[in-house]
Amino acid sequence: MSNIESNTEKPIFKQSIALSKNSEYISNDINTAQSAFLTLPVVIQTALDQAKRVVLIANNPAVTTTQLEMLLQPDDVLVLFNHFIRADFFASHQLASSLPKLLFFRQIGDSKLHFGLPPRSNHISVVEQMAETAPLGILTSNQPYQFPTLADDPSSNDDPITTHRILDIPSNMQKLLLSTIHHSVLSEHHKVVADYPYFTDIHSSAPSSGFLIYRLMLVARAYLHLIQKTKLPLEIVMIGFNDNDKTAHFWHGHNWDFERQEMSRLPKGVTIHQC
Repeated sequence: MSNIESNTEKPIFKQSIALSKNSEYISNDINTAQSAFLTLPVVIQTALDQAKRVVLIANNPAVTTTQLEMLLQPDDVLVLFNHFIRADFFASHQLASSLPKLLFFRQIGDSKLHFGLPPRSNHISVVEQMAETAPLGILTSNQPYQFPTLADDPSSNDDPITTHRILDIPSNMQKLLLSTIHHSVLSEHHKVVADYPYFTDIHSSAPSSGFLIYRLMLVARAYLHLIQKTKLPLEIVMIGFNDNDKTAHFWHGHNWDFERQEMSRLPKGVTIHQC
């Protein structure tokens, strides 16, 4: 990503945004970048303005707490996905618990449900703990959280009930989910993924959660850099985004070939730590 070198708005922005070859179509679209930034919950917009890095942590069981301790820094904003791994670490570790966090919950098909939120398997008790110790933002895909019941689950056998599973949102968490400061919605068809090659024969085909948030952050950081003017561009760090089968989440409706091709030529300021 280049430094600002011009006094006219569009050329400045064109230099400030540096995407892969697949996404150069938005390189001079300030409206798309502003939309990407404003899609984030307000509490996360504020946190990113003060951060040096945003760290995306994949739902990969190969990611260890030892690795996280080595990689996380005090000026990070963390992004966790769905029924995220290492929940207790992020809620109780001295550094990790103090970092601002964005939790992204993906809609399940076109149902009322989101992965990682009741009545599906969830870490609601841990999320409550997180909200007490650091700024917390919640981003849901396609629609706000609908407070669904078990009766709304179109495939309840996919996620059997356990004694540890929370089925209802506690009142303090309801306030977060109803707050425009803490909660916002990201469309899976946002302009940041307008070039994504969907599979027309697969229902709900869309970018993977990690790729969708990566593109959103990539474009949002360009807008943030533009309005900050003197600060260095926000770094993007991705942990546990592997090409192998360790994650066990390679759904056939995501175009993995397209995503891997883009990840093979990262823009300046973006790094991947595989496991």
